Amino acid sequence: MNTFVKTFFVCLFIALGLVVYKLLSNDSYNTELKVSKENPIFGMHEDVEEPVQKVSLEPDEQTSKEDKKEEKVYIHTCYFYLPNGELTPIKRELKNPTTLKASINLLLKGPTIAESKQGLYSEIPPNVDLISLKINQKSVIVNLTSNFGNGGGSESVENRIKQLAKTVRVLVPNKPIYLHINNKEVEYLGGDGVFVKQPLEY
Repeated sequence: MNTFVKTFFVCLFIALGLVVYKLLSNDSYNTELKVSKENPIFGMHEDVEEPVQKVSLEPDEQTSKEDKKEEKVYIHTCYFYLPNGELTPIKRELKNPTTLKASINLLLKGPTIAESKQGLYSEIPPNVDLISLKINQKSVIVNLTSNFGNGGGSESVENRIKQLAKTVRVLVPNKPIYLHINNKEVEYLGGDGVFVKQPLEY
């Protein structure tokens, strides 16, 4: 009997020792602890979503088109003759601002190659230059080189004066126009001595 009791207590002691050892060998804290808004220890937390900034790697073609300024063009008008002899206004689109000086210079240069192919022509001789242009409250004075009166008969001289006057009238419709040759008001022009009435009446 004593042997049985001793054996029982020894086994019981060993079992209790194993249990105590097992408990002491476990971690005293939970490594799986997670922080969340449901965890009362850390209180209630609101989930805040950080704004995401979108960065476009491609250029905005539409914006670049809107920002790009369109090139402005200006209408210039000068008078040339059609194949049937009718005087007609010719309009050109240029990048230079429209001024009377620019219009007269275009007139003196004559029709372009394309216009000439269509039969347009000018009675004004080549190589005529604009010496000066004066515009005041009372009149317009167009001062040209002497070769403006070269060549052609009386009809040609009258036609070139008409071209000049009509071209000036586009931008200066109401002021009287005076023609000067080499800084002097002209009275007769051309080899036939065509009388030039001043101011020009065309």
